[in-house]
Amino acid sequence: MESETRNPVLEALITVARGVAQTFGPSCEVVVHDLSRPKTSVIAVFNDTVTGRKVGEGIRDLVWKVLRSPDFNEDMLVNYRTITPEGKVVKSTTIVIRDSERDVVGAVCINFDLSTFVTAKRFFEDFTRLNDLAPPSDKVVEVANADVLDILGHLISKTIEESAKSVEQMTKEDKMQVVGYLDEKGVFLIRGAVDWVASRLGVSRYTVYSYLEMARAARGMKRGGDREAAEPYEV
Repeated sequence: MESETRNPVLEALITVARGVAQTFGPSCEVVVHDLSRPKTSVIAVFNDTVTGRKVGEGIRDLVWKVLRSPDFNEDMLVNYRTITPEGKVVKSTTIVIRDSERDVVGAVCINFDLSTFVTAKRFFEDFTRLNDLAPPSDKVVEVANADVLDILGHLISKTIEESAKSVEQMTKEDKMQVVGYLDEKGVFLIRGAVDWVASRLGVSRYTVYSYLEMARAARGMKRGGDREAAEPYEV
C-alpha cells in the first residue's frame, strides 16, 4: 500500500522498497518514511502483515531505539531485534535517507518475520544472530554522533513546522503539544534535547520542563496510569 509523494528521492525509494518486498516475500515488510512530516511519516508499506504499519502513521522507534543506539552508524542500524505485540521475533534494519545536499528526507525500515526460522534456529544460527539494543530505554544518554544530532534537529524542526503555525503564532497549548509529542518519541532521553527544543520554541529550558510535566500528567490521566511520571527528564 502506498501514497503519492512529490520528492523524487522518495519516489525512487518506494520503487526499491517494492522490489525488496517482492524479492523476499510476505515475511519481509518494507516501510518508507517521509521525515519532513514525522507525525504522518509513513508514505508506503509493502507486506504490512509483519508489524502492521499503515500509510499515514508516524515514526515509532526512530528516536527510542535507532538514533540512541551506539550501533547506529553511517545513517543506519542493521539487524536489530523487535518483538511485536503478537510475540513475533522480527529482524529489523532502519536506513536514514538523505538527498544530494545531505539533507535528511526519509527513511526505509525493513522488518523480517523470523518466526519460522526461530523454530529451526540451529540450522540458521548465523542468520538469526541478533544484537540487543542499548542503552536501556529509560536512561538519558550522551550522543556525540554528528549524523544523529543532525537527524534529531531535523525531526524537532519538522515536528514544530507540522503545527501549521509559526513559533510566534503558537499558543502555550500548541507548544505543550509539540513538547508532549517529542517526549513520547524519546527525544528528551538524548542529552541536550531540552535546550534544542527550548531554542526552537523560543522559550526557556525551565518552560520546557513545565510543559513536560503538564504533558506527562495529561497522558497519565488519559491512560489511567503513571508510567510517564516514572520516566526521567533529560538533564
